[in-house]
Formats: sequence, structure tokens, C-alpha cells
Amino acid sequence: MNPTNSRLFRLLSPSLSVLVGTSLWLGGCGESISVESVRPRKGEIEELFSEPAKTRLETTYLITMPIAGEIGRIEFEPGDSVEAGQELARYDLTPFQQEVEEARALVNELEAEIALSDYNKLEETAKIETIAMISSMQETLKAAQAQVDAEKRRSERSAKELDRIQKLATERSVSQSQLDDAQLNAETTLIELRKQEFLYTALKAIQTAVELGPRFVDEYLGRKQLQRSVLGHKLAQAQARLARAEHDSARAAIRSPIRGVVLERYELGDRYLPAGQQLLLLGDLNQLEVIADVLTQDALRLQAGSPVFLEPATGFEPIPGIVTRIEPAGFTKLSSLGVEQQRVNVIVSFQGPHENLGVGYQLQARFVTGSSKDALIIPRSCVMQDVDQRYYVMAIEQNRVKKKWIALGLKSDLEMEIQEGLTEEDTLVLHPDATLRDGMRVRMMP
Repeated sequence: MNPTNSRLFRLLSPSLSVLVGTSLWLGGCGESISVESVRPRKGEIEELFSEPAKTRLETTYLITMPIAGEIGRIEFEPGDSVEAGQELARYDLTPFQQEVEEARALVNELEAEIALSDYNKLEETAKIETIAMISSMQETLKAAQAQVDAEKRRSERSAKELDRIQKLATERSVSQSQLDDAQLNAETTLIELRKQEFLYTALKAIQTAVELGPRFVDEYLGRKQLQRSVLGHKLAQAQARLARAEHDSARAAIRSPIRGVVLERYELGDRYLPAGQQLLLLGDLNQLEVIADVLTQDALRLQAGSPVFLEPATGFEPIPGIVTRIEPAGFTKLSSLGVEQQRVNVIVSFQGPHENLGVGYQLQARFVTGSSKDALIIPRSCVMQDVDQRYYVMAIEQNRVKKKWIALGLKSDLEMEIQEGLTEEDTLVLHPDATLRDGMRVRMMP
């Protein structure tokens, strides 16, 4: 040892001995530590956890342009009330009315053409007349044939008579005038025969033409039927166009489907807009609900009907609510510390007045997972955890502290339920720390 240090140690030794003795006497021989104390109490406790939440509407109604067209100015502002069936914007209906009138006129024109095509009385009458004419022509041909036969016989007799007269003339038995008369008669009857044969041939040709009459009428009617079929298709297309025009005209109205309020306005209007253009967002504030995403392990402690307290802001009374639905699909979300967490959306319905709340308001949701009306309760600050994860408290017995192992039940933000290890008669250190040891003397603060 350094000589200087050795001399210093000999000089300080008496003082160090006094200090050590004084410290031991304070810790173990009578000096006490002042502590705050508390006793367990019987009362009601609720176990809950808190998560941020926000309000939303169960159903919103997006108002869009049902069909393309020009509309007037939209006068509604967010927050304005609307009634079911109230007109929200007005179309310029002139183009739709013109389309309906044009389509209806085309339908009427085609219906008239079809009616005219269906009118077959003239053709049917012509067919009847032609059939009657055919019958008449047949009788006429018979008469003409009979006339030809008669003229043929007369011509044959005249020819025979001429032959006989000519033979007699060679014998000088008849005069020249008789021969001339016989020749004239033969020639005349032959000419008449030829006339009757020509007439018969002409009548035969006419009969052939007349017999084609009914067939012509039938073919004409068949063509009219084909034309009617084409007109029928055109009429069907025109009727479809008319129905479409009438449908568009009927749809050219923008009305509110609900009694509620305007949540958002996307378009001012007063111009031509395409079909599907977003105009307004409507909602019914009576359908206001709350959505919160909670850890999946916390969601397992909830069910439909679990009570919830909804705190709009500091200084406002909590609004009671209940869990109405836990969505089936979870999702991954990063915490504020960048840790991935599995969460799930929980839907809560209000069970108390909430007139001042709107859509998208931030809330703090306190979910109640358990409650007891006759629990043994101590402050959370009394409880400590050992290295083996067991819980304990520091009890005060005869002014000395004693470690007591406990079993915990429900836990609230400030208190815990004690299921085993304590009674109402126990006195506990309210704020114990790691320096307290079994047997240390303490003094309870007044």
C-alpha cells in the first residue's frame, strides 16, 4: 500500500466505524420508512380496454347521373336536410321528349303500313273474279271449238261441192257462173274456218293467261306477307326504341331515396354531364354507428351485446353503446412503434343520445370485457410482479412489511380484483418499490 494512502486510512478508520454502525441501527434497529397505505374494499369493477374509433353511417347513398343529359344548378350544401322523393336536380327534358315523340311517330307509321299490308280484300276479290273468268273462258272455248268444228264441216262440204262442179264444168254440164259461185262459196267457208280457228287460238291464249291469275294473286299475297314480316321486325325495333326513349324520359329525374342529410356535394351542375357522374352523397344520421379496429386477441373477449363506453372528447360524458358486429376478416396494421399487429373491425351502435356527433368524428371506445359487483378491489399501484411472473403485494403487519402472493381477477385502468391472498382486513403499501423487503419497519403516513 502507498505510505500516503496508509496514513489516510488510519486517520479515517474511527469515523468510518461510527458511520457504519449508525446505518445499521437505522435500518434494523428502529428507524422506520414512511409509506402510504390502503385497504382492500368490496365494490364493483369493470375490466375494459380502450381503442380509438370513429363514427360512420351504416349505409350511404351515392346520387349519380342516371342518364347523360343537361341538369340545372344543384343548390344543396353539405348538412342540408332532404326528404324522401325530393327533387335534387332538374334535367332539361326537351331532348328526351323529342326522342319519345320521334320514336312514337315511327311506331305509328309502321303500324299503319302493317295494317295496309294486312288489307287483302282487293286481292281476294280479284282472285274470285279470276276463278269465275276461268270458268267462263272454259265455256267460251267449248263454244269456239264447236264453231270451229261447224265451220270445218261447212268448208269440207263446200270443197266437195266445188270438186263436183268442176267435174261437171269439164263436161260442159254446168255454166261458168255456177262454177264461179262454187269456188266463191268454197273460199268463203275456208276463210270463215280460218277465222274461227284463229279466234279459238286467241281464246285459248286468253284462258291460259286467265288461269295464271289466281297463282299471280297468291304469289302477290305471299310477297305481301314477306313484306309484312319485314315491317314486323322494323316495328319491333321501333317499339324498343320508343320504350327506351320513354324509359330514359322517366329516369330523367334525380330524387332523394331517403329522408336524411347531404353529406357531400361533388358537382355544382348547370351543365351537360355523362351518365354515372357523382353528384351528392346522402345519409341518415339516425343510422350513425361507430367502427373501431381492435387487436384480434382483444376481439376474442367481445361478443354481440358487449357494453362499450364512447368518449367524444375530454370533458364530455361517455355515451353508452353495445357491440353489434365483429367482422369475420382480420387485417394487418402497423402500430405507432412500427410493429405489425393483427386487428379486426368491431362495429358499435349507440345506446344513448349523440345528436352532436356527425360522420367521421373521432372517439375513444372503452370496451367492457367483464364486470363484478361484489369484488375485492385494490389499486393497481399496490401490485408488483416477481421475476417468476407471479404477482404480490406488500402488506403491513405490526408496522413491518410482508410480501403476500395474490391471484388477480378483473383489471380496470386504476384497480384490480383480488381473487386469492387478501381480505378486507389487510393493510397494503399503496406505492411499494423494489427497496422494500420482508420485515422492514414502516410508518404509515397520516
